[in-house]
Amino acid sequence: MNAFFQTVFDLLRLRAGPQDLPDSRPLTLAVIGVYLAQMVMTSQTVGAEHEPARSLTSVALHFAAVAGMLAWRKTPERLQQTLLAITATGTVVSLAAFILLLNVDPGVNQPLLALVWFAIFGWSLAVDANIFRHALRISLPIAMLITVLLLAVTYVALELLFP
Repeated sequence: MNAFFQTVFDLLRLRAGPQDLPDSRPLTLAVIGVYLAQMVMTSQTVGAEHEPARSLTSVALHFAAVAGMLAWRKTPERLQQTLLAITATGTVVSLAAFILLLNVDPGVNQPLLALVWFAIFGWSLAVDANIFRHALRISLPIAMLITVLLLAVTYVALELLFP
């Protein structure tokens, strides 16, 4: 298990890819469960209407896009490790963002907090792009383009589904 956490840490530092994670269905399902639970709890804290449903829909769209891209590249056997990489790193990044969210005071101007949030957001994009780069065997600029496009498509889909 120590090797798993070290690999997740390396993924977060852009020094590993999903192929470095174990190909374990029970571990993948457990991490996906933790990721989903963390997403729902975080979204309930935000308190906006439909927020848990938006979070779960976002995850479903993301997973479907990953499965589609891997099938398109004729590498569906990488799905389990890719989802494990996305959810393991996503849990860490979301937890960092949630801790930051707990320190937000809407009545106070907090530029440093905003800067840290944007750094976490950029770091999250870089981590996802690195995962896509390895999983799809593409260049980093193309992987970053895919990451940003996936984010944009997910945002538009959520706005259409939950106006």
